Amino acid sequence: MELRILHGEIRVSTRRRIEAVDVTREVERWLSEVGAGDGILVVRVPHTTAAVTINEAEPGLLEDIVRVIEEYFRPGGDWMHNRIDNNAHAHLAASFMGDSRVIPVRGGRPALGTWQRILLVEGDGPRSRRIQLTYIGS
Repeated sequence: MELRILHGEIRVSTRRRIEAVDVTREVERWLSEVGAGDGILVVRVPHTTAAVTINEAEPGLLEDIVRVIEEYFRPGGDWMHNRIDNNAHAHLAASFMGDSRVIPVRGGRPALGTWQRILLVEGDGPRSRRIQLTYIGS
């Protein structure tokens, strides 16, 4: 078996200041295009005000994610970073959520649970976001 390491990128345009966007189909499309087999996939955002998580993409839950960011990380709050840029909430939320996830790939598809989806969490939109993909496998 020959080990392959493939790098790629997808772009997602967000529409709101804070939102959770299901990017699973775009990731699946990329895996199909590169001919992935079995391996692992690293999904990462090279941004300090966005995050990647895995969860259900039910519309109410997506809004709950936004609500948690708004309530716990308080946009416009008295954060020190807001003296420079009015987006400290986004940096804080991204720090707690993380910029990447590692996902097993089986048969060229992300090995996600029944309801699991790959979510980009925007904290300082609307923006055009890059999602870096690294596949390691057969």
